[in-house]
Amino acid sequence: MNTKSVSIFFLIMIIVFNYSCKKDELDSSLIFSGKIESPNSDTLNILNKNQEIIESIILNKDKTFIDTLNLSKGFYSFTNGKESTKVFLKPNYDLSLSLNTKEFDESIKYEGKGANENNYLAKKSLLEESFGDLNYYGFYGKLSESEFLKLTDSLYNLQKDLLVKSVDLDKDFFFIESKSIEFEKLNKISTYENLHRFVTGNKEFKVSENYPNAFKNVDLSNESLLISPNYLSYIQSYLRKLSNDRMAENDDNFDPTLEYVKTIRKEVNSDIIKEELLYDVGKWELNYTKKLDSVFNIISLALTNDRYLSEVTVKYKELKKTEKGAISPVFELNDIYGKSISLNDFKGKLVYIDIWATWCLPCIIEMPYLKKMKNYFKGKNIQIISICKDDSEKNWRKMVEEKELGGIQVFAPDNGISFFKDYSVQGIPRFILIDKDGKIIDANAKKPSDPELQKEIEEYL
Repeated sequence: MNTKSVSIFFLIMIIVFNYSCKKDELDSSLIFSGKIESPNSDTLNILNKNQEIIESIILNKDKTFIDTLNLSKGFYSFTNGKESTKVFLKPNYDLSLSLNTKEFDESIKYEGKGANENNYLAKKSLLEESFGDLNYYGFYGKLSESEFLKLTDSLYNLQKDLLVKSVDLDKDFFFIESKSIEFEKLNKISTYENLHRFVTGNKEFKVSENYPNAFKNVDLSNESLLISPNYLSYIQSYLRKLSNDRMAENDDNFDPTLEYVKTIRKEVNSDIIKEELLYDVGKWELNYTKKLDSVFNIISLALTNDRYLSEVTVKYKELKKTEKGAISPVFELNDIYGKSISLNDFKGKLVYIDIWATWCLPCIIEMPYLKKMKNYFKGKNIQIISICKDDSEKNWRKMVEEKELGGIQVFAPDNGISFFKDYSVQGIPRFILIDKDGKIIDANAKKPSDPELQKEIEEYL
């Protein structure tokens, strides 16, 4: 082969190589474009299943946007300001969105490749919004067994009917979405007994012998279903039931979170599903365990995803700072009268902190027990402080006055205050017990309705 031939050969190879690379890049990317009328911000954020921002798209001056995204097939959310909605994205989609934030859900319309699936999701969102309180656990948890099952079937059938009547949906999407709707129904069925006990206060309630078995066909190894938004939560419900049943057979020293991660490790054979389940515990539940080191060790050994391991490790190190015996982080917030209240004001007293919100049903259920607790310990060397977070000051003031909550009531105008970050406050209600020297007794203390709390406080008094 002469020099000229060699040069031509390599030129052809370079062209072929570049084409192949570009083709692979195109095969794994999608185009997302559109226009947002009356935008709440100049940014459109794409969030993953963990509600983490993974892409940010800047709107042009004419409120349009266009971007090429490298994302795997799956369900995501996009937000503009505080408004958000679900979206299904897939490589090779060329999806165009039109939206007016003044009528956010009602105005969503998609065109292009992927439009059918996402227009269906927009309709589904409106349908679920129309359910109102019927789809709220605080409502359906109070229903009798027969009323609950009838309502659950009815809502499921409406969702299924919308899916079936939607035309030209991608076959994979149709299957995943039909399973998601089914998992949502089964999840409700599986949690009803405990939910009814919780919202009614009837601790002895049991479902009938004929009650449907939500876990009859449970599959712990179907990795293809991980894309479904409800699959993970469904198998979590099953594994928690196994975990709770095992705990019931043992003594009270068993830690629920530790028993749960042990159950995951024992029951789940798929390494991929196991990793997702354990990552979820590491991200959201580490602050509920009294066996932090043991739980972290099990989780960290199973995590092969570097990002997952890094996030959980950071969380673990943060929680080590608020273990029993550590000096408590402090806050300085205004009370109902506008007076500045600091945790440092109560050195020399035992302090019990209640973190709550007006929209939080479990918080409200604890209120009568908290009132009894205040009366019982009145005049004793203990201070009970209630901190309202993630709420409006108007709603807070209204509830404090209407329910005559009394005591020290303070409001946190910002969820990002260091006190919440230091204690890794993710869910509420949350209770914290601090000793007279400002040292942490329990960063995740017992709730007021727990009869053991009174005994514990009396021991420290």
